[in-house]
Amino acid sequence: MGSIPDHLRREGAALSERIGPGGLAVHIAIIAVFGVVFPWIRPSVFLEPVVIAAYACLGVLFAAPAVAQGFGMKRPQSMNEVVARLLLAVTYGELMTGLILAAAFATIYATRPYVLAPDVGTLLSAGFFGLTASLAMAAVAGWMTLALSAASARRLMRVVFLVLLFLFFFRSGWLPDVAGEAALVSLAIAAAGLLGLRRAL
Repeated sequence: MGSIPDHLRREGAALSERIGPGGLAVHIAIIAVFGVVFPWIRPSVFLEPVVIAAYACLGVLFAAPAVAQGFGMKRPQSMNEVVARLLLAVTYGELMTGLILAAAFATIYATRPYVLAPDVGTLLSAGFFGLTASLAMAAVAGWMTLALSAASARRLMRVVFLVLLFLFFFRSGWLPDVAGEAALVSLAIAAAGLLGLRRAL
């Protein structure tokens, strides 16, 4: 069966291989657009609490598809393998989030050094929500892939992302205020997803 660290090493190598040089170029372009170009052109917009909160939740856009793709290519054989893949996917998503945010803040303060610092409380609560949301969506994507197919999981993720985009455009002002409660809901969804994954195995 293998331990979680063993699975993490193997899955890390597999994820790196799936990304490849072409994928790395895409990731660099994403960081450049959202972490450099947008904050440089619209610094006042980026520093709004709701935009920073949305940035802190970007990991979900990377974690869930990574799980669906990985589970679709090779079905996990144990819960240790499942947990390792979920942890790796969430780490991957949060790493991308951290790189984008770091690039954005570096761009802001390198070009406009007198801009006020963002609200740390909002950033932390939104970051925790982003982390739990990534875990929840990764668990649901994994369960959907095992129960149905990777294609079905990807379709579900697209629907969820469209709903989140709709909510952001029309109810974005709520995000900083409800991040704590949303994180608890995400943890409950993640727990349900893990239970579903255990039963699917």
